[in-house]
Amino acid sequence: MKGKKIYQPIEWRTVCLAYELLHAKGYIAFPSTLQARRKVEALTENINRSYFGVEIYSTAEEKLVAILYFLIKDHPFIDGNKRTACLVFEVGCDMNGLEPKYEGFTLDELAVFTEQVNTDDHQHFIGDIARLLFAYTNSVA
Repeated sequence: MKGKKIYQPIEWRTVCLAYELLHAKGYIAFPSTLQARRKVEALTENINRSYFGVEIYSTAEEKLVAILYFLIKDHPFIDGNKRTACLVFEVGCDMNGLEPKYEGFTLDELAVFTEQVNTDDHQHFIGDIARLLFAYTNSVA
């Protein structure tokens, strides 16, 4: 019997570990700060929690795209936000058995596009990108 997959959340420690790994390998110039870790903790908690029993991002796909989006747009780190966001997104997809489809663009190009997008409706943007990458039909409220 097939059941609904349980989402394996990306926690703030995972994001910070990814950042520190990129820093240790020389891909990022500056070490993480306490302020950055606190921003990442708040960001991941807001994405992963429910409010009055309602999840803002109701699918694993939307949650992973939201992490990608907010790591890029909220810019918690001094350097390497897009690189960290891409690495964390790929790890999250792997952890959750998801395979995004990049048709006509790369993840790096999506990260640059996300950085440049100016929208007041980030939930709609996140839902659209999740549907594009994972070809599912869940609608965002």
